Amino acid sequence: MKKLIFARGLLAVSLICCMFLENTACVNRIDEDPETEIKEGGTPITFSVKVKKASTKVTNNAFEIGDKMGLFATTSSGSIQGRRYIDNLTLEYVEGSTLVPKKTVFYPEGDVALDFISYYPYQEEGVVAGTSTLPIRVQIDQSNEQNRSLSDFLVAKTQGITSKSQAVELEYQHKLAKLTISLIPDENSSANDLLKANPRIIATGLKTSADYNLEEETFSNLEGTQDIIASGKWTIKNNQLTGKEFIIIPQTISGGTQSFIMEWGGRIYSCAIPEIEMSSNTQCNINISAMQSNSNILDCFAGKIKEWDDLPPIDTDNTENYTAIHISALSFSLSNVYRIYHEGMPVAEICREYLKSESLTSRAIIAYPVDENEQTDLHNGIILQLTDCDETICGGKIDWHTDDLGFSYTQGSSADIDKLYIDDTYKLLWEKTENAIKVNVVCHTLRDIRKGETTEYPITKIGTQYWMGKELRATAYRNGTPLKKQVNLGADNTGYYKPDPYNIFFYNGEAILAGELAPEGWKIPSDADWEQLKSYIDNDVSVLKAGEWQTMVSGEVVPVNNHAQFNAFPVGMWFNGIHNSPNKMTAFWSWDNTDNTLSENTFYLLGESNEFVPSQAHVTGKDYYKALSIRCIKE
Repeated sequence: MKKLIFARGLLAVSLICCMFLENTACVNRIDEDPETEIKEGGTPITFSVKVKKASTKVTNNAFEIGDKMGLFATTSSGSIQGRRYIDNLTLEYVEGSTLVPKKTVFYPEGDVALDFISYYPYQEEGVVAGTSTLPIRVQIDQSNEQNRSLSDFLVAKTQGITSKSQAVELEYQHKLAKLTISLIPDENSSANDLLKANPRIIATGLKTSADYNLEEETFSNLEGTQDIIASGKWTIKNNQLTGKEFIIIPQTISGGTQSFIMEWGGRIYSCAIPEIEMSSNTQCNINISAMQSNSNILDCFAGKIKEWDDLPPIDTDNTENYTAIHISALSFSLSNVYRIYHEGMPVAEICREYLKSESLTSRAIIAYPVDENEQTDLHNGIILQLTDCDETICGGKIDWHTDDLGFSYTQGSSADIDKLYIDDTYKLLWEKTENAIKVNVVCHTLRDIRKGETTEYPITKIGTQYWMGKELRATAYRNGTPLKKQVNLGADNTGYYKPDPYNIFFYNGEAILAGELAPEGWKIPSDADWEQLKSYIDNDVSVLKAGEWQTMVSGEVVPVNNHAQFNAFPVGMWFNGIHNSPNKMTAFWSWDNTDNTLSENTFYLLGESNEFVPSQAHVTGKDYYKALSIRCIKE
């Protein structure tokens, strides 16, 4: 396949001399001649910077306030492999286009010429003595703006500087490369459809770390193939989605061994990256034809690639079968649970969930086997990633108890696991195996069909419970009998209450008692279900709350974190014919399994309390029920 070579470009930055004087000076020893001692003079070296456009920085500026660079200086006959006149001096960009050094340094006495090498971003370890190589690494999650900037490796060199009155002029050059993505909708969809779906895209198989020789300007020891999450946001241009990009280490892309993995509409698709040679300071745009498919094979996109100078496009080869499940490709935007299928049958489940115990409290991503009866095996989970733990303890086993509702954890010894494989015995592995099976990854949601209309709900696993991730939004019973939209509460006003224009639904108790409201396979949670949730989270409902919560009286905003991804927004309730207390509370119905009717208890979440607050089901002093939200739990 044809290889494309790109042209190089330069980013100009000036270091201008004249700044602060200090009363003391120090002596740096360095080899002009091995026997010669170079002494500092009294003229300080100070710096300012001229900003120019840079294609890989977040703000498209060369430097941003707070950015730090490293600076080396040697005599013109010397080398940074030997003695250094300036050794990894920190320069920080501040307001007013100024680079402030961590300490004041001075030109040497006499007419000794200096060579300067500067790099960005700064590394405290710098270059090891006796070498000229700097270890570099692109950030894995480039969707974070700070990480994206830190992936932009720049180097500037200038030689033979003897003047103490003129600016030391440096030209910074991008040493990394960039892949930009365009999604082209097919004839059955539009760019607006794609934008609403907000596809998540990662790059796999690319080398993510290397050594860079500052003197020879070469890369070596390319290693690591961690998944890279794209930076940027999708925008529409010429009926295409653009705006996503990857900063990568210059390397040969062999075609077929590296790929893009995309989550779109709750399904995973893949596309091989075409063969191409990426060198420093180059950018390549890749066009992907977006054709959504129901196929279980993860190769549903055809890609095209072109150079800046509009060379003829090259089609990608999409025939490779993918067996790796890339965790970073899972956005968890539609649900906190994914099902992994092989030949149409579920074989595994991946959950983003909240772990709470005395020994381990963290948000986590966990994989579980699924048995032949399509039941999740909660006794043999594997912890793939821990969000709130810095230790290297992933890969351990988690076993959920059925008696005390807690879990046992056998600590692992791995860093975050970014790939999962399943072998032909359906064992979950994070190391590649020859007998890995082909799989299809699908976002697992609750699909509720009533009167021919489908409503899809996210699923959230909390402990051993599976909850709907949003409130019920049904306008008919499960058998299709319509519910009436009501305004006033009352024993004769069975139905639902919806404050316009919000997509919020409240149901009075009469409506719940009159028919089957819960989706098939789900139920109104019982008092025991709520108590189990309360016990697991240690009655800290801040982990259930999402959005902005206010106290009832003062309206003061209170902190919440939604770590359990229950997504309890302060939607309020319906009372006295109006939408009551939005932004300040929410409340849920509960079922009495003993008497097979509504419980006399309801469960309130209030802005001023981080505990469950029980309340009666009937309107105070009345014989009819309140109108509250319904959150169902899996049977």
